[in-house]
Amino acid sequence: IAYRTIMEEIKERRGIQKERSTKKLGGANVVNESPRPKIIAAMPAYNEGKYIGSLVLQARQYADEVVVVDDGSTDHTSKVAELAGATVVRHTENKGYGSAIQRILAEAKKQNADILVILDADSQHNAEEIPSLIKAVSEGSDVVIGSREMQRNVIASYRRIGQRILSRLTHIASRKKLSDTESGFRAYSRKAITTLGLKEKGMAVSSEIVSEATAKGLKVTEVPISVIYTKDGSTLNPVR
Repeated sequence: IAYRTIMEEIKERRGIQKERSTKKLGGANVVNESPRPKIIAAMPAYNEGKYIGSLVLQARQYADEVVVVDDGSTDHTSKVAELAGATVVRHTENKGYGSAIQRILAEAKKQNADILVILDADSQHNAEEIPSLIKAVSEGSDVVIGSREMQRNVIASYRRIGQRILSRLTHIASRKKLSDTESGFRAYSRKAITTLGLKEKGMAVSSEIVSEATAKGLKVTEVPISVIYTKDGSTLNPVR
């Protein structure tokens, strides 16, 4: 997809969103504001310029703010994300998935978010399912994991085996039985945002979150999600 085409799509969709977000009242444009929790949607990204713009635009429909942590990308990820309306936090070098997640949690804490939703930036997650995770947090969960196993997704056998092995290992370590501990589509309550203290810099952070949350008495639950893998089979990690 050409860079110019991406920019044109972003500008067009931003115009549509702006039109939908305001309404005419007595001849004046008034933004419809209703009291609700402050919701931040965020995504760690590394060279995801092809997908990030559309994902940010979709996520903005369900969140007060979208934050993208650009983990040292060498493409136009940051530029596209900013044009789509995201707040971009940039790492000058690639520090790893875990470091990006820690940065997201720090940003959410700084902005006093009530609910934080994190999804992958490679478009394998459906932003339209964000409300499902938000609902679970609103009903009392602290960490909500979007499970690919609960939805009977079409997942390559090697990925499914990897997911189940890691989920089993996490179960042993945390004593918390979950169907999909490695999913990157998650939501967090304010309590989780302010309580979790993470150390893992790489992909192991997904399991660390479950163990840390369980150890600190946070309520961890799952909701079913769909998943889309690109035709070339690429994702952030073979088991993701």
